[in-house]
Amino acid sequence: MNANVPIVYPKYRWFVMVTMIIGVIAQGVIMIAPAPLIGEVAKHLGRDLGLVTFTVMGLWTVTVCIGGIIGGAIVDRVGIVKVYLVCGILLILSAVLLPFVGPNLPAIILLRLVGGLGTGPIITTISRMAAEWFPFKERGLITGVQGMSTALGVFVGFGASPAVFSATQSWTVTMVWMACPAIIFLVFSIIMIFGPKAPELIAEEHEDVQAAKNDFKLALGEPIIYLLIVYVFLFNWLIQGINDLTPGYFAIPLPVGVGWGPMVAGQLMMIFQFVFMIGSLVSGWLHDKVYKGNTKLQIMLSFLLTGVYFFVKLSGVTGQGPNPLLLVVMLVTAFFMGQGIATTMAFIAKSYPEHITGKVGGMAMGLGLIGGTVGVGLGSSALTATHTYQLSILIVTIVAIVGFFAAMAFKKPKAFAHLHEKSAMIANNNSKTL
Repeated sequence: MNANVPIVYPKYRWFVMVTMIIGVIAQGVIMIAPAPLIGEVAKHLGRDLGLVTFTVMGLWTVTVCIGGIIGGAIVDRVGIVKVYLVCGILLILSAVLLPFVGPNLPAIILLRLVGGLGTGPIITTISRMAAEWFPFKERGLITGVQGMSTALGVFVGFGASPAVFSATQSWTVTMVWMACPAIIFLVFSIIMIFGPKAPELIAEEHEDVQAAKNDFKLALGEPIIYLLIVYVFLFNWLIQGINDLTPGYFAIPLPVGVGWGPMVAGQLMMIFQFVFMIGSLVSGWLHDKVYKGNTKLQIMLSFLLTGVYFFVKLSGVTGQGPNPLLLVVMLVTAFFMGQGIATTMAFIAKSYPEHITGKVGGMAMGLGLIGGTVGVGLGSSALTATHTYQLSILIVTIVAIVGFFAAMAFKKPKAFAHLHEKSAMIANNNSKTL
């Protein structure tokens, strides 16, 4: 294609975005829905609470990583629509088949692994979808919307799961209802089969293959790329650890938890997720207006103030039931934790050449997702060993502190100064929308 011929991006791209949003929400709902009910799940299975927490919640992240790698490898050959169709089917099956397997832990684990496989490609193909359907200036918006949608899915799951359970008194039937967003996602994906094809990528983005390889080697030669993986790893550890363990801590009776029940636990986590979404959404504005472009400081404070979560283990904060002090602790934690990955991924998008941001971001997110599994695994092991959530909370706090000190070593990559701004200017001058 002639570089001087502008690419026209149709309004249909917003339907594609809505489909992506529904898919991201759907995976978040199915992923988190068992968390507020984990005590009921353990009772249904007759198994140890820590074991159930790890197998039902933690192993999900393992197949998210595997599914993400597979999805990234095949999307270039089969296209996003087919990937979305398969993901929708896997998510639906992982939820609607649960009532048919009974209290069979291996079968439940298998279905949860299937759901994780359906989740990974939805998350990792966002860069390709944004590049195919949206002009350069809108791609940051699309990836940001995906991050917010992830939190929104968790938000909906935390609220809907206990409410439906109260009506059904069955966690497996509850999970069938949690598949509703996935069914809608599948319908939208089917509609995409009959829609227009994605516009071609902007001519200037067709970089020389060897140049891209050389730039990626340059990126690998600087320590910041490995620090970015560490940051995403630790933030995923914090997010998964807090999201998966806290509902049980609030819901399960003393002396293991604080005994407020699934409904209160779900309501508190809905508030938590809402503030997390706000933190993610305003992270870019805070970076420019408050931190004045100081990414290092923003990441440091994101880790440090996520560590405020430590105070939920103190009887003075939780001993009197849900109270304003507890809300302050939860809101501060959520707001700053929400900025972590969003800030890190935005830095990657702005600081590396466009032709390698996918690889760099894929490395950071793909390997970083393992942090979620490690976090839930260690937290569950601590719960099994101590029969209390206190050690699990302490572990999360230590992770936040480690992240704070790791962020002190943050430095911008020297090899790629101003390259991103140049490509953005070229892209904006050679595209138009309908």
